[in-house]
Amino acid sequence: KLILLDSLLQEMIVKMFYTVCVVCMTGIGILSGSTVTDPYFGQAPNVTKVQVDSPAFLHCPVLQLSEENKVSWVRRRDWHIMSHGENTFSSDDRVTVKHQVDQDDWVLQIRYVQQRDSGLYECQVTKGDGNIISRRVQLEVVTPEAIILGKEEYHIQQGSLISLICILENTLLPPEYVFWYQNNRMINFDSNRGVTVQTTTGRKTSSKLNIQSAKPEHSGNYTCRPSSGTAASIQVFVLGDKTGALTNGMDVTVQDFIVILISVLSTAALK
Repeated sequence: KLILLDSLLQEMIVKMFYTVCVVCMTGIGILSGSTVTDPYFGQAPNVTKVQVDSPAFLHCPVLQLSEENKVSWVRRRDWHIMSHGENTFSSDDRVTVKHQVDQDDWVLQIRYVQQRDSGLYECQVTKGDGNIISRRVQLEVVTPEAIILGKEEYHIQQGSLISLICILENTLLPPEYVFWYQNNRMINFDSNRGVTVQTTTGRKTSSKLNIQSAKPEHSGNYTCRPSSGTAASIQVFVLGDKTGALTNGMDVTVQDFIVILISVLSTAALK
């Protein structure tokens, strides 16, 4: 009886082991060629922040994706379908979908992003039963802003040094260049007119414009314009020219009157 009981116990253990193995292999899709596990999303940022005019990459890693599952990108602002599978549905040639066969990531790429591209985007996966799973990505577009230190107007005496400093705020990347304009003319390389420009890039980009020995022709509107972002302007008046006389009328007129009065009195005394 003891021998028979031992044999029955061994048989029960073998059957239990076999059952567990079948369940495990079915769960990972080894048996019968059908996968029980549904597709699901991997880890990826839910917020993507980029600088204007730069490329944006929105990531959507999907694991356990089968041929019957389709991945789509949708712009939530207007529910526009940006892509389905590897096909793009957009008249905007800046938009493409990147996916490599041996990779799980479906990347929505937008080149030269603008403020209008900001907003919520949704990655959707259609399962075999028609149900949809989704994850959202917020795209934030940052626009650098140029600021010229000082007031809106810059007054200086003729023959003095003109010195303007421009700093860039709200930047993620350093600019490719910073150009200075007098009215509509770029003057970065006008060394023959006493102009020098020194730009320092980094976490806080700054650009300094110096003009030696200010002359009346140096009066005008000066603009600091980075490669991307908003520009800043300031009005420069070199005192002694007509523009300066208009903005500082009392001071210049009194000075001129005193000079004329002295000249007249001196002439009368000599007579």
